[in-house]
Amino acid sequence: MNLLSLFETKVYAASVGTDPLTGISITSVSGLVTMITNIVIIVGLALVVLFLAIGFVKYVSSGGDKNAVDSAQKTLTYAVIGGVGLLLVYGIRALILTLLGGDDSFVTNY
Repeated sequence: MNLLSLFETKVYAASVGTDPLTGISITSVSGLVTMITNIVIIVGLALVVLFLAIGFVKYVSSGGDKNAVDSAQKTLTYAVIGGVGLLLVYGIRALILTLLGGDDSFVTNY
């Protein structure tokens, strides 16, 4: 036994299981539908609020210019149509989950 062997330690490789979807618990088709529609609704709501704000700013800063007012009204109209579309996504989600026999208790929880 030499002096260097006193400082040696054996190192063993550990197998670490890395699962990229650890935080997502999708166990059924209804869970997948719920997750996808939740993402669509959250992103869509953010975009609706953003375009409503842009439309109002365009309307206020138009200064009475006919073309600018028309552009602002179109922006506001499309934002409202997008909001109605999100309500349809919410309703279609409930319909799909009912048809699949999934757990649609989240509809009453929101």
